[in-house]
Amino acid sequence: MTKIKASILSIALLIIMAGAAASPVLADIARHFPEAHPQLVRMVITLPALMIVPFSFLAGALAKRYRKKHIVLLGLAGYLIGGLGGGLADSIANILLFRALLGAGVGILSPLTNGLIADYFFDAERTKMMGYSAAANNLGGGLATIMAGLLATFHWRYAFSIYGVAFVTLLLVLFYLPKESGRDISGLSGHEKAEAPESGRGLIKWSLFTFLMIVIFFSIPTHLDFFIFAKNLGTSATTGWLMGLLTGISFATGIVFQRLAAFLRDKTALVAFIFLLLGFSLLSFFSSLLLIGTAIVFAGFAMGILIPLIMDSVTKEVQAKDTIFALAFINLSLYLGQFISPLVPGLLEHILNVSLIRFPFYVSALMTLFSIIGMLLAKKSAFAPSSYLYEEEQ
Repeated sequence: MTKIKASILSIALLIIMAGAAASPVLADIARHFPEAHPQLVRMVITLPALMIVPFSFLAGALAKRYRKKHIVLLGLAGYLIGGLGGGLADSIANILLFRALLGAGVGILSPLTNGLIADYFFDAERTKMMGYSAAANNLGGGLATIMAGLLATFHWRYAFSIYGVAFVTLLLVLFYLPKESGRDISGLSGHEKAEAPESGRGLIKWSLFTFLMIVIFFSIPTHLDFFIFAKNLGTSATTGWLMGLLTGISFATGIVFQRLAAFLRDKTALVAFIFLLLGFSLLSFFSSLLLIGTAIVFAGFAMGILIPLIMDSVTKEVQAKDTIFALAFINLSLYLGQFISPLVPGLLEHILNVSLIRFPFYVSALMTLFSIIGMLLAKKSAFAPSSYLYEEEQ
Protein backbone atom coordinates (compact mmCIF):
# COMPACT_ATOMS: atom_id res chain seq x y z
CA MET A 1 0.00 0.00 0.00
CA THR A 2 2.96 2.34 0.59
CA LYS A 3 3.97 2.06 -3.07
CA ILE A 4 0.40 2.82 -4.12
CA LYS A 5 0.38 5.90 -1.88
CA ALA A 6 3.69 7.05 -3.39
CA SER A 7 2.33 6.62 -6.92
CA ILE A 8 -0.87 8.54 -6.21
CA LEU A 9 0.85 11.35 -4.30
CA SER A 10 3.45 11.72 -7.06
CA ILE A 11 0.57 12.46 -9.46
CA ALA A 12 -0.84 14.97 -6.97
CA LEU A 13 2.58 16.63 -6.89
CA LEU A 14 2.14 17.68 -10.53
CA ILE A 15 -1.30 19.31 -10.43
CA ILE A 16 -0.64 22.82 -9.06
CA MET A 17 2.82 22.76 -10.61
CA ALA A 18 1.13 23.03 -14.02
CA GLY A 19 0.23 26.67 -13.50
CA ALA A 20 2.61 27.59 -10.70
CA ALA A 21 5.83 26.96 -12.66
CA ALA A 22 4.90 29.66 -15.20
CA SER A 23 3.69 32.21 -12.66
CA PRO A 24 7.12 33.76 -11.89
CA VAL A 25 7.95 34.34 -15.59
CA LEU A 26 4.79 36.09 -16.81
CA ALA A 27 6.46 39.50 -16.82
CA ASP A 28 9.50 38.02 -18.62
CA ILE A 29 7.27 36.50 -21.29
CA ALA A 30 5.48 39.83 -21.70
CA ARG A 31 8.82 41.57 -22.30
CA HIS A 32 10.00 38.87 -24.72
CA PHE A 33 6.79 39.18 -26.77
CA PRO A 34 6.02 42.94 -26.53
CA GLU A 35 3.38 42.70 -29.27
CA ALA A 36 1.31 40.25 -27.21
CA HIS A 37 -1.73 41.65 -25.41
CA PRO A 38 -1.36 41.45 -21.58
CA GLN A 39 -4.47 39.28 -21.40
CA LEU A 40 -2.83 36.74 -23.74
CA VAL A 41 0.21 36.64 -21.47
CA ARG A 42 -2.01 35.98 -18.44
CA MET A 43 -3.61 33.13 -20.39
CA VAL A 44 -0.28 31.29 -20.12
CA ILE A 45 -1.58 30.43 -16.64
CA THR A 46 -5.35 30.52 -17.20
CA LEU A 47 -5.65 28.65 -20.53
CA PRO A 48 -4.65 25.28 -19.03
CA ALA A 49 -7.48 25.79 -16.56
CA LEU A 50 -9.97 26.11 -19.42
CA MET A 51 -8.70 22.93 -21.08
CA ILE A 52 -8.79 21.00 -17.82
CA VAL A 53 -12.58 21.25 -17.62
CA PRO A 54 -13.63 19.13 -20.64
CA PHE A 55 -10.78 16.67 -20.17
CA SER A 56 -11.82 16.07 -16.56
CA PHE A 57 -15.18 14.86 -17.83
CA LEU A 58 -13.43 12.84 -20.52
CA ALA A 59 -11.40 11.17 -17.75
CA GLY A 60 -14.65 10.29 -16.00
CA ALA A 61 -16.04 8.66 -19.14
CA LEU A 62 -12.81 6.80 -19.87
CA ALA A 63 -12.58 5.55 -16.28
CA LYS A 64 -15.78 3.57 -16.77
CA ARG A 65 -14.39 1.76 -19.83
CA TYR A 66 -10.63 1.52 -19.38
CA ARG A 67 -8.18 0.83 -16.60
CA LYS A 68 -7.35 3.94 -14.63
CA LYS A 69 -3.64 3.20 -14.80
CA HIS A 70 -3.68 3.49 -18.59
CA ILE A 71 -5.67 6.74 -18.43
CA VAL A 72 -3.13 8.16 -15.97
CA LEU A 73 -0.29 7.30 -18.36
CA LEU A 74 -2.15 9.09 -21.17
CA GLY A 75 -2.51 12.17 -18.98
CA LEU A 76 1.17 12.10 -18.09
CA ALA A 77 2.14 12.01 -21.78
CA GLY A 78 0.09 15.17 -22.45
CA TYR A 79 1.54 16.78 -19.34
CA LEU A 80 5.15 16.16 -20.40
CA ILE A 81 4.77 17.27 -24.01
CA GLY A 82 2.68 20.34 -23.16
CA GLY A 83 4.82 21.37 -20.21
CA LEU A 84 8.25 21.04 -21.79
CA GLY A 85 7.06 22.33 -25.17
CA GLY A 86 6.21 25.76 -23.76
CA GLY A 87 9.88 26.47 -23.24
CA LEU A 88 10.63 25.75 -26.90
CA ALA A 89 7.84 27.84 -28.43
CA ASP A 90 8.77 30.79 -30.65
CA SER A 91 5.57 32.80 -30.31
CA ILE A 92 2.89 33.52 -27.73
CA ALA A 93 0.43 31.54 -29.89
CA ASN A 94 2.64 28.43 -29.79
CA ILE A 95 3.18 28.82 -26.05
CA LEU A 96 -0.59 28.84 -25.60
CA LEU A 97 -0.92 25.78 -27.84
CA PHE A 98 1.45 23.81 -25.63
CA ARG A 99 -0.25 25.19 -22.52
CA ALA A 100 -3.55 23.88 -23.83
CA LEU A 101 -2.03 20.41 -24.20
CA LEU A 102 -0.65 20.69 -20.67
CA GLY A 103 -4.14 21.56 -19.46
CA ALA A 104 -5.54 18.49 -21.21
CA GLY A 105 -3.03 16.32 -19.36
CA VAL A 106 -3.86 17.90 -16.01
CA GLY A 107 -7.57 17.57 -16.78
CA ILE A 108 -7.12 13.81 -17.06
CA LEU A 109 -4.87 13.50 -14.02
CA SER A 110 -6.65 15.75 -11.55
CA PRO A 111 -9.92 13.86 -10.93
CA LEU A 112 -8.12 10.53 -11.13
CA THR A 113 -5.77 11.51 -8.29
CA ASN A 114 -8.56 11.96 -5.76
CA GLY A 115 -10.61 9.25 -7.45
CA LEU A 116 -7.85 6.72 -6.79
CA ILE A 117 -7.74 7.87 -3.16
CA ALA A 118 -11.49 7.29 -2.92
CA ASP A 119 -10.99 3.81 -4.45
CA TYR A 120 -8.29 2.66 -2.07
CA PHE A 121 -8.93 4.51 1.20
CA PHE A 122 -11.92 4.96 3.53
CA ASP A 123 -13.01 6.90 6.61
CA ALA A 124 -10.23 8.69 8.51
CA GLU A 125 -7.57 7.17 6.24
CA ARG A 126 -9.25 8.75 3.21
CA THR A 127 -9.49 12.13 4.97
CA LYS A 128 -5.79 11.98 5.81
CA MET A 129 -4.92 11.03 2.22
CA MET A 130 -7.00 13.95 0.92
CA GLY A 131 -4.96 16.21 3.18
CA TYR A 132 -1.74 14.59 1.99
CA SER A 133 -2.87 14.95 -1.62
CA ALA A 134 -3.52 18.66 -1.13
CA ALA A 135 -0.17 18.92 0.63
CA ALA A 136 1.53 17.18 -2.32
CA ASN A 137 -0.24 19.57 -4.70
CA ASN A 138 1.20 22.50 -2.83
CA LEU A 139 4.63 20.97 -2.32
CA GLY A 140 4.93 20.50 -6.08
CA GLY A 141 3.67 24.01 -6.74
CA GLY A 142 5.98 25.49 -4.12
CA LEU A 143 9.10 23.76 -5.35
CA ALA A 144 8.17 24.56 -8.96
CA THR A 145 7.71 28.28 -8.35
CA ILE A 146 10.98 28.57 -6.43
CA MET A 147 12.95 26.62 -9.03
CA ALA A 148 11.22 28.41 -11.92
CA GLY A 149 12.01 31.79 -10.38
CA LEU A 150 15.67 30.85 -9.96
CA LEU A 151 15.96 29.36 -13.46
CA ALA A 152 14.28 32.46 -14.90
CA THR A 153 17.22 34.58 -13.72
CA PHE A 154 19.19 32.85 -16.50
CA HIS A 155 16.36 32.77 -19.07
CA TRP A 156 12.59 32.49 -18.79
CA ARG A 157 12.55 29.44 -21.08
CA TYR A 158 14.49 27.39 -18.53
CA ALA A 159 11.54 27.62 -16.12
CA PHE A 160 9.59 25.18 -18.31
CA SER A 161 12.16 22.44 -17.75
CA ILE A 162 10.53 21.95 -14.33
CA TYR A 163 7.84 19.86 -16.03
CA GLY A 164 10.41 17.14 -16.68
CA VAL A 165 9.80 15.89 -13.13
CA ALA A 166 6.72 14.15 -14.55
CA PHE A 167 9.09 11.48 -15.93
CA VAL A 168 9.61 10.31 -12.33
CA THR A 169 5.86 10.10 -11.78
CA LEU A 170 5.48 8.17 -15.02
CA LEU A 171 7.96 5.55 -13.80
CA LEU A 172 6.26 5.25 -10.39
CA VAL A 173 2.86 4.78 -12.00
CA LEU A 174 4.21 2.35 -14.55
CA PHE A 175 5.80 0.06 -11.97
CA TYR A 176 3.78 0.52 -8.76
CA LEU A 177 0.18 1.49 -9.56
CA PRO A 178 -1.93 -1.69 -9.93
CA LYS A 179 -3.90 -2.24 -13.13
CA GLU A 180 -7.02 -2.95 -11.11
CA SER A 181 -7.95 -0.17 -8.70
CA GLY A 182 -9.75 -0.06 -5.42
CA ARG A 183 -12.52 -1.96 -3.73
CA ASP A 184 -16.06 -2.31 -5.01
CA ILE A 185 -18.77 -0.79 -2.81
CA SER A 186 -20.62 -4.10 -2.65
CA GLY A 187 -17.84 -5.47 -0.48
CA LEU A 188 -17.78 -2.63 2.02
CA SER A 189 -18.97 -2.72 5.61
CA GLY A 190 -22.16 -0.98 6.65
CA HIS A 191 -20.23 1.98 8.02
CA GLU A 192 -18.21 2.38 4.83
CA LYS A 193 -21.36 2.16 2.70
CA ALA A 194 -22.86 4.95 4.78
CA GLU A 195 -20.11 7.17 3.46
CA ALA A 196 -21.20 6.51 -0.15
CA PRO A 197 -24.82 7.76 -0.29
CA GLU A 198 -27.16 7.24 -3.19
CA SER A 199 -27.19 10.91 -4.25
CA GLY A 200 -24.75 13.78 -4.44
CA ARG A 201 -27.11 16.42 -3.09
CA GLY A 202 -24.25 18.59 -1.89
CA LEU A 203 -22.32 18.49 -5.18
CA ILE A 204 -23.81 21.70 -6.57
CA LYS A 205 -23.19 23.47 -3.28
CA TRP A 206 -19.53 22.44 -3.20
CA SER A 207 -19.08 23.23 -6.89
CA LEU A 208 -20.33 26.80 -6.44
CA PHE A 209 -18.27 27.15 -3.28
CA THR A 210 -15.16 26.02 -5.16
CA PHE A 211 -15.79 28.43 -8.05
CA LEU A 212 -16.15 31.41 -5.73
CA MET A 213 -13.08 30.45 -3.71
CA ILE A 214 -10.85 30.17 -6.79
CA VAL A 215 -12.10 33.38 -8.42
CA ILE A 216 -11.13 35.15 -5.20
CA PHE A 217 -7.79 33.45 -4.63
CA PHE A 218 -6.40 33.36 -8.13
CA SER A 219 -5.78 37.10 -8.30
CA ILE A 220 -2.56 36.24 -6.43
CA PRO A 221 -0.86 33.89 -8.95
CA THR A 222 -2.11 35.90 -11.96
CA HIS A 223 -1.27 39.37 -10.63
CA LEU A 224 1.44 39.14 -7.97
CA ASP A 225 4.32 39.19 -10.46
CA PHE A 226 3.03 42.42 -12.06
CA PHE A 227 2.50 43.97 -8.62
CA ILE A 228 6.05 43.10 -7.50
CA PHE A 229 7.54 44.68 -10.62
CA ALA A 230 5.30 47.78 -10.48
CA LYS A 231 6.29 48.49 -6.88
CA ASN A 232 9.99 47.72 -7.53
CA LEU A 233 9.95 45.09 -4.81
CA GLY A 234 12.02 42.48 -6.64
CA THR A 235 12.33 40.24 -9.69
CA SER A 236 10.80 37.00 -10.95
CA ALA A 237 12.86 35.22 -8.28
CA THR A 238 11.05 37.30 -5.62
CA THR A 239 7.69 36.24 -6.99
CA GLY A 240 8.92 32.67 -7.11
CA TRP A 241 9.91 32.73 -3.44
CA LEU A 242 6.59 34.31 -2.44
CA MET A 243 4.56 31.76 -4.41
CA GLY A 244 6.78 29.05 -2.94
CA LEU A 245 6.01 30.39 0.52
CA LEU A 246 2.28 30.28 -0.25
CA THR A 247 2.34 26.70 -1.42
CA GLY A 248 4.71 25.73 1.39
CA ILE A 249 2.25 27.00 3.99
CA SER A 250 -0.57 25.21 2.16
CA PHE A 251 1.53 22.04 2.20
CA ALA A 252 2.07 22.22 5.97
CA THR A 253 -1.62 22.99 6.54
CA GLY A 254 -2.71 20.05 4.38
CA ILE A 255 -0.58 17.67 6.45
CA VAL A 256 -2.50 18.61 9.61
CA PHE A 257 -5.85 19.19 7.89
CA GLN A 258 -7.72 16.45 9.74
CA ARG A 259 -6.66 17.83 13.13
CA LEU A 260 -7.60 21.37 12.13
CA ALA A 261 -11.01 20.22 10.90
CA ALA A 262 -11.54 18.28 14.12
CA PHE A 263 -10.77 21.42 16.13
CA LEU A 264 -12.64 24.01 14.03
CA ARG A 265 -15.58 21.76 13.07
CA ASP A 266 -18.42 23.75 11.47
CA LYS A 267 -16.30 26.93 11.52
CA THR A 268 -13.56 25.42 9.33
CA ALA A 269 -14.55 27.15 6.09
CA LEU A 270 -15.38 30.42 7.86
CA VAL A 271 -11.97 30.62 9.55
CA ALA A 272 -10.25 29.92 6.23
CA PHE A 273 -12.13 32.78 4.55
CA ILE A 274 -11.28 35.12 7.42
CA PHE A 275 -7.60 34.43 6.77
CA LEU A 276 -8.16 35.08 3.06
CA LEU A 277 -9.72 38.45 3.94
CA LEU A 278 -6.75 39.35 6.14
CA GLY A 279 -4.37 38.44 3.33
CA PHE A 280 -6.12 40.47 0.66
CA SER A 281 -6.49 43.42 3.03
CA LEU A 282 -2.70 43.51 3.45
CA LEU A 283 -2.17 43.23 -0.31
CA SER A 284 -4.69 46.05 -0.86
CA PHE A 285 -3.10 48.65 1.40
CA PHE A 286 0.58 47.89 2.02
CA SER A 287 3.74 47.72 -0.11
CA SER A 288 6.18 46.31 2.45
CA LEU A 289 7.66 43.02 1.31
CA LEU A 290 7.34 41.74 4.88
CA LEU A 291 3.60 42.47 4.97
CA ILE A 292 3.13 41.04 1.50
CA GLY A 293 4.84 37.88 2.73
CA THR A 294 2.46 37.84 5.71
CA ALA A 295 -0.50 38.15 3.33
CA ILE A 296 0.85 35.20 1.35
CA VAL A 297 1.11 33.13 4.54
CA PHE A 298 -2.54 33.89 5.39
CA ALA A 299 -3.68 32.95 1.87
CA GLY A 300 -1.63 29.74 1.92
CA PHE A 301 -3.12 28.70 5.26
CA ALA A 302 -6.64 29.30 3.95
CA MET A 303 -6.12 27.28 0.76
CA GLY A 304 -4.44 24.47 2.71
CA ILE A 305 -7.74 24.06 4.56
CA LEU A 306 -10.25 24.68 1.79
CA ILE A 307 -9.00 22.34 -0.95
CA PRO A 308 -8.92 19.11 1.12
CA LEU A 309 -12.17 20.16 2.82
CA ILE A 310 -13.91 20.29 -0.57
CA MET A 311 -12.39 17.09 -1.98
CA ASP A 312 -13.03 15.07 1.16
CA SER A 313 -16.62 16.26 1.45
CA VAL A 314 -17.48 15.57 -2.19
CA THR A 315 -16.11 12.00 -2.24
CA LYS A 316 -18.33 11.21 0.75
CA GLU A 317 -21.47 12.57 -0.89
CA VAL A 318 -21.48 10.34 -3.99
CA GLN A 319 -21.32 6.63 -4.69
CA ALA A 320 -17.92 5.13 -5.46
CA LYS A 321 -18.84 4.53 -9.13
CA ASP A 322 -19.62 8.26 -9.56
CA THR A 323 -16.56 9.64 -7.79
CA ILE A 324 -14.59 10.58 -10.93
CA PHE A 325 -17.56 12.41 -12.44
CA ALA A 326 -18.23 14.22 -9.17
CA LEU A 327 -14.61 15.33 -8.98
CA ALA A 328 -14.84 16.40 -12.62
CA PHE A 329 -17.63 18.78 -11.59
CA ILE A 330 -15.40 20.16 -8.87
CA ASN A 331 -12.63 20.55 -11.44
CA LEU A 332 -15.10 22.38 -13.66
CA SER A 333 -15.60 24.91 -10.88
CA LEU A 334 -11.93 24.93 -9.87
CA TYR A 335 -10.44 25.60 -13.27
CA LEU A 336 -13.28 27.67 -14.70
CA GLY A 337 -12.74 29.87 -11.66
CA GLN A 338 -9.06 30.16 -12.56
CA PHE A 339 -9.96 31.21 -16.09
CA ILE A 340 -12.59 33.72 -14.97
CA SER A 341 -10.56 35.18 -12.09
CA PRO A 342 -8.44 37.70 -14.07
CA LEU A 343 -11.43 38.64 -16.25
CA VAL A 344 -13.54 39.88 -13.32
CA PRO A 345 -11.29 42.77 -12.21
CA GLY A 346 -10.50 43.50 -15.87
CA LEU A 347 -14.21 43.91 -16.65
CA LEU A 348 -14.79 46.04 -13.57
CA GLU A 349 -11.79 48.25 -14.43
CA HIS A 350 -13.31 48.82 -17.87
CA ILE A 351 -16.76 49.60 -16.47
CA LEU A 352 -15.44 51.92 -13.75
CA ASN A 353 -12.76 53.40 -16.04
CA VAL A 354 -9.98 52.91 -13.50
CA SER A 355 -6.47 51.48 -13.79
CA LEU A 356 -4.95 50.60 -10.43
CA ILE A 357 -2.19 48.05 -9.86
CA ARG A 358 -3.94 46.84 -6.68
CA PHE A 359 -7.42 46.67 -8.20
CA PRO A 360 -7.56 42.83 -8.49
CA PHE A 361 -6.71 42.63 -4.77
CA TYR A 362 -9.47 45.13 -3.93
CA VAL A 363 -11.99 42.99 -5.82
CA SER A 364 -10.86 39.78 -4.10
CA ALA A 365 -11.02 41.44 -0.67
CA LEU A 366 -14.61 42.61 -1.25
CA MET A 367 -15.69 39.22 -2.60
CA THR A 368 -14.16 37.51 0.44
CA LEU A 369 -15.98 39.89 2.79
CA PHE A 370 -19.34 39.19 1.13
CA SER A 371 -18.61 35.44 1.25
CA ILE A 372 -17.98 35.62 5.00
CA ILE A 373 -21.26 37.45 5.50
CA GLY A 374 -23.01 34.73 3.45
CA MET A 375 -21.49 31.98 5.60
CA LEU A 376 -22.59 33.69 8.79
CA LEU A 377 -26.15 33.80 7.45
CA ALA A 378 -26.10 30.20 6.14
CA LYS A 379 -27.05 27.06 8.04
CA LYS A 380 -24.41 26.21 10.65
CA SER A 381 -23.60 22.81 9.13
CA ALA A 382 -23.64 23.96 5.47
CA PHE A 383 -19.87 23.77 5.05
CA ALA A 384 -18.95 21.60 8.02
CA PRO A 385 -16.31 18.91 7.44
CA SER A 386 -17.03 15.28 8.14
CA SER A 387 -13.50 14.43 9.22
CA TYR A 388 -13.98 15.38 12.87
CA LEU A 389 -16.73 12.74 13.14
CA TYR A 390 -14.15 10.06 12.40
CA GLU A 391 -11.75 11.59 14.90
CA GLU A 392 -14.39 11.22 17.60
CA GLU A 393 -15.12 7.60 16.64
CA GLN A 394 -11.49 6.47 16.94
